[in-house]
Amino acid sequence: MKNFLAGVVLCGATTLVSAQPEPETFVIHTDHNGRVATVMIPISAVSNFSADAAEAFAGSDPRVESMRLSGDVRIQVIGQRQPIQITADKVVLQLTADEKHSAAPIDAHHAGTAIRSRSSESVLAGSDGQTFLGNVSFTVDTVAGAMQIRADRVEHRPGAGAGA
Repeated sequence: MKNFLAGVVLCGATTLVSAQPEPETFVIHTDHNGRVATVMIPISAVSNFSADAAEAFAGSDPRVESMRLSGDVRIQVIGQRQPIQITADKVVLQLTADEKHSAAPIDAHHAGTAIRSRSSESVLAGSDGQTFLGNVSFTVDTVAGAMQIRADRVEHRPGAGAGA
């Protein structure tokens, strides 16, 4: 009976893990000029973050909590339609107030996150992603409002999406 229950629990856990959509991923590369990327995220959209080092600092806007993160930075964000993962070596994370608007309805037939991007150049990296170079700006919808990434080089991998 113990083995049967252990098998049921194991199968249930495996099903739960496999049901999670693959996250949309942004890999931020450090600028060779020493400029650090900035990521602004509504505070309720951040599900987890970690780094080897963190240093809080006072910014120009008292409504924004700012910190420098460095060394194996990982930020998990609750996207509008799928999880979002951000990785970097160094980044300035700015946590902003949530936007006060009703969330757009989730359409499982059109999986993916609403993204607006701008850069000087983009390079296709095969079917699994694209690299954006020079004055890169991404605006991505989250459950709590828009998130923005500003950097000089970002790799973007869309992930499998919520409906895949």
